[in-house]
Amino acid sequence: RLDAVSRSPIQASLAEGLDGAFTIKAYGKNSFFAAQFQQHNNGNSAAMLNFVASRRWLAVRIESMGAVVILCASLFISVFTEQLGLTPGLTGLLLVWASGFTVVLSFLITSFSEAEAAITSMERMHDLEQLLQESCMETACENAVDVTWPAQGELAFRDVSMRYREGLPLSLEDLSFTVEPRQRCAVVGRTGAGKSSLTAALFRLVEIERGRITLDGVDLSTLGLKDVRGRRNGMFILPQDPAVFSGTIRTNIDPFNIHEESDILSALASVKFPGTQDGVALLDKVVEEGGSNFSVGELQLLCLARAMIASPRLLVLDEATSAVDGETDEFVQRMIRSQFPNTTLLTIAHRLITIIDYDRVIVMDKGRVAEEGSPRELLMDEDGIFTAMVNATGPDSAAQLRRMAK
Repeated sequence: RLDAVSRSPIQASLAEGLDGAFTIKAYGKNSFFAAQFQQHNNGNSAAMLNFVASRRWLAVRIESMGAVVILCASLFISVFTEQLGLTPGLTGLLLVWASGFTVVLSFLITSFSEAEAAITSMERMHDLEQLLQESCMETACENAVDVTWPAQGELAFRDVSMRYREGLPLSLEDLSFTVEPRQRCAVVGRTGAGKSSLTAALFRLVEIERGRITLDGVDLSTLGLKDVRGRRNGMFILPQDPAVFSGTIRTNIDPFNIHEESDILSALASVKFPGTQDGVALLDKVVEEGGSNFSVGELQLLCLARAMIASPRLLVLDEATSAVDGETDEFVQRMIRSQFPNTTLLTIAHRLITIIDYDRVIVMDKGRVAEEGSPRELLMDEDGIFTAMVNATGPDSAAQLRRMAK
């Protein structure tokens, strides 16, 4: 059991090392992770050594006990054969049974140890059972929405409060705002302001504690998760880390195989994905695990093409371009502006230059809306949070942002 429990950290440490090998090497943390892996390995080796040693300890004593049993049986037969009238056949049977005692006892103890080791899996299953379950995937008949929903893309938060689990402070507290259809709205704020928590509440990764989130007037808490996250022409998110799967470019953009090849190629061409001149052959190009055979910029373009073919009414960008260079960021933002004219954009911004020309900016602080308005209106408040964030970029950058403010 101790061996099974201590084996998991080894596997986790090995997986982390393989996935983050480039980062570990870049920051010179090879020795730290090697020592950490060695520590986990030593813990597992100690458990295995104790396990093997205890089995050998038991084996010696069981064999000794078996020898004593056979000796006692032999003496008993020798002394009491005439008194009990034991026949040669019965005598041989008794000796065979006595010699089999060691085997039976060893099998019994081995079965006990294997059963205890297997109980580890039962413990993990029990822990998983204690986790909070997500809501039903399917929408109840009484809450079913029209096939055209959402038609406009109007998003509204009404007094929304959320915490990640019981006992933790509120990540969102009485959050209220409305994003009009086809409006480009940015959400900014310092680290810990609750920007990413907003997307977790919107896509119901975490259920809200109180309040309402509506899309075109429909309360999202009344719908099944399939309609919240997977509805065609519904909501779509471009996360900070591009999400791709092992397979091909075709299966990554159209995993359910519902679009024509021409539509997929058109989406790839629109985002200027490299290799579109190869035509259908590009769709069969292999995407390795984690997209390791593509750059971060190419993976983000792949996700952008997936969003284009989904034609969402509400597109959420959760710092989608924070991990790419400025040139790629500018290109992605230009594609978003040109390819989603009828889509409501909700952008969680990392670089202010990407949202300075948006229709509206929501500044969050401690899970609440601290400021709200157009970039130009917010910059008129010299003591405002948004103004402070702009000034923190430096004099030259701040002057550029003020000129670009809409």
